[in-house]
Amino acid sequence: MPAGRPREFDEGTVLERAMDLFWQRGYRGLGLAELLEHMGISRQSLYDTFGSKRELFIRTIEHYRSTQLAQGLALLEPCQGSPLQRVRKLVAFFEALAADRRCRGCLVANSIVELGGEDPQIGALLRETLELLEQALFRTLSEARRKGELARTKSPRALSRALTNAMIGMAVSGKLPLGNAEIRSISAGTLHLLD
Repeated sequence: MPAGRPREFDEGTVLERAMDLFWQRGYRGLGLAELLEHMGISRQSLYDTFGSKRELFIRTIEHYRSTQLAQGLALLEPCQGSPLQRVRKLVAFFEALAADRRCRGCLVANSIVELGGEDPQIGALLRETLELLEQALFRTLSEARRKGELARTKSPRALSRALTNAMIGMAVSGKLPLGNAEIRSISAGTLHLLD
């Protein structure tokens, strides 16, 4: 059997380009021709490598998780300081997403707003992504309470859910051209949940 034609593009680079465009424009707001042009591949290459626009979108969410979200979650690692210092760094990470002048917000947050309940597979992937964030916060906040940094009256589970919701909301606010002072104020309000 003859070997297929070798791929003429780097899949990681193409996926990064697709993620960038979905992040800016969303899923529905993006035509296939524009997507292909931005990615620098043909329609046939899209089908051969990713299957469809929908499958490509799912791959970009997974790529976002393993790159962007992983950067945020790394801030909760013990080497990053005390538990509450680490949580504050994560809030600052979401503040930076909101303050980005490209007004992209967070790809996961944007996708929840755009597609959340319409596609069961995409909805499950987005929910699972939020759960990764919430679970990481829960572990860090539980440690903070054990170490006396967090009041005993605070529930790590409830607080991790509230912080996840607040940070995702802050990221959605990043789709608006807000000033830095407004974004800092939103971030400061989010941090008050830790008081």
